[in-house]
Amino acid sequence: MPKVLITGADRGLGFAFCKEFLSRRWTVFGGKFLQDYSLLEQEQDKAASASQLHIVPLDVGDISSIAAARDFVKERTDSLDMIISNAALMGEIKCAIDDLPLDLEAPWNSFRVNALGPVHLVEYFLPLLDKGEKKRLCFISSEVSSIVLMKHRYGNSYPYPMSKTSLNMSVRLMHNLLYPQGYTFRLYHPGWMKRQMHDGSLAQAAVIDPADTAAHASKYFEKNLRDEHRMIMYDYMGQEWPF
Repeated sequence: MPKVLITGADRGLGFAFCKEFLSRRWTVFGGKFLQDYSLLEQEQDKAASASQLHIVPLDVGDISSIAAARDFVKERTDSLDMIISNAALMGEIKCAIDDLPLDLEAPWNSFRVNALGPVHLVEYFLPLLDKGEKKRLCFISSEVSSIVLMKHRYGNSYPYPMSKTSLNMSVRLMHNLLYPQGYTFRLYHPGWMKRQMHDGSLAQAAVIDPADTAAHASKYFEKNLRDEHRMIMYDYMGQEWPF
C-alpha cells in the first residue's frame, strides 16, 4: 500500500486530498494544524482500516514541529511514496506600497510557512522518501505566483504572491538536485476554492469545490508522465502556466 503525507489536511483542499487518497487505498498521514477542526478525526472513524489514516500534528512554519512529525511518521512506516505540500498562510494581510507603513512581519510569516516550510519538509522527510517507490513531491502553488501574468493587475497584498513565487523557485531548485536521483515533481494551481467550515459545509464566496480540484489533482499527482524532466505549473483545468 503506497503512503502519502499531506500538509494542511484539516479542511478544504488538504482534507479533500486525504479522502481522495484513502479511496485509492493509500495510507495517508494527514498534517493537522487547526485544533478547532475535527474533520480528520471524523474521517478516521470512517476509514476502512484503523491504520489507513494517521493524524499528524504539524505546523510547517516550525522546524521543531516538522522534526516531531517526521519522528511520528517514522514510528509507523520506514518509507513514504509522496508528499503533498498544501499548507499555506493566506488571509487578508494588508502589506503593500499603497498601504503604508509596510508591516515587514507579515511577509516574513508568509515566507516562513509558504516558501521555507515546504523546503524544510522535504529536508526532514527525505530519508523516508529515499526508501519509497514513487519518490514524488507535489506542491500547491497559485496563479498569483506567476510573475509574467501579474502585470497590470491591481490590488494584491505582497506576502502571499511573493511567497508563492519563492515557492516556485525552491521547487525548481529541488528539481535540479533531486530529479537525477529519481524524484519527480508536481507544481499545481488549484483555482479559487470555497472555504470549508467546521461542520464540513462550504462557504459560497468562491467558485470551486475543493473535492473537484482534489479529484483532478490526485490523478495528476499519481500518474507517471512521459516528460518528467520538464518542470511546469499545471492547473485544475488541465492547462500549463508560466511561472
